Amino acid sequence: MKILTGRFGEVEIDPARILTFNEGIIGFHQYTRFVFLPFLEGTPFELLQAVDQPDLAFVTINPFLFCEDYQFDAEDGDLQDIQIKNKSDLMIRVIVTMPQDDPRLMTANLQGPVLINEARLLGKQIVLHDCEYTTKHRVFPDAQAG
Repeated sequence: MKILTGRFGEVEIDPARILTFNEGIIGFHQYTRFVFLPFLEGTPFELLQAVDQPDLAFVTINPFLFCEDYQFDAEDGDLQDIQIKNKSDLMIRVIVTMPQDDPRLMTANLQGPVLINEARLLGKQIVLHDCEYTTKHRVFPDAQAG
């Protein structure tokens, strides 16, 4: 199946890899079908691309790659929404904001992780309340503006 993307133009995707976000991504509830695409070869970043909106894509990363002690308790209802029975089946990604002028100053939204059940192809973004995490956690904390 071919889809149009804002970043890569027309790309071929496997329709069997389309993730369904029944509630969409926060702020974009009307878009419920997404697919992961490679973002930059040789990096841990992926693009969470909306299947039905070429200009809607989010750069994502595994939060444990830069925040080893990242932890939270997802509510049972959130896990049920994506049919997670065993937490080992849960994939977690966070959305990254990359400043165009200096990518070293990128931040990640640790307060709004994206939960994914890869086996069921279901996803959900949640908001963590009463936590130490922010929406603008520095991915490279030692980087200076330059």
